[in-house]
Amino acid sequence: MNSSVSTPLQLTAVPAACHLCCGEALPSIVVSYFSVSGQELKVMLCAPCDARRPSRATSWLSPVDFDWIALESSSAELLTAFKNGQWVPYSQELVFAENLAWFVWTEETLRAAVRAADPWTATGRLVRVLDSNAFLVLRDVSAADPSLHTLRRLIDVLAAAIA
Repeated sequence: MNSSVSTPLQLTAVPAACHLCCGEALPSIVVSYFSVSGQELKVMLCAPCDARRPSRATSWLSPVDFDWIALESSSAELLTAFKNGQWVPYSQELVFAENLAWFVWTEETLRAAVRAADPWTATGRLVRVLDSNAFLVLRDVSAADPSLHTLRRLIDVLAAAIA
């Protein structure tokens, strides 16, 4: 190849990232967001984030959406670790999950359950997931809301593992 002949630069289109999960955003899903400086920004989301975020009924991102994506991520990570055998919960954590699977979740009931957890359960990874953002999400949505699907699935899988 002749070094004096330059080849034209080829540009590759990179898809926009979802503002919540960094997956591939869809240009048709645009919501407003107020930045720290108070400016209104338009950001794009992927379809799963738009369908399951707690404030999905509005065209605005709210603080609970960011709490939700953190909860979603930590719940999915823990579920994957359990299924792959990278995390083996304490037996008390499995009993705790079985109990959680049976009662109606509200911010207050979940906080009470975490406060009443025995020392082994309290130091486990499951309580850390619950203690991080689950309470904050439950302030804005009901326990049956789709935004809690991954956390519910984690609890159900752990509860079934006790049998």
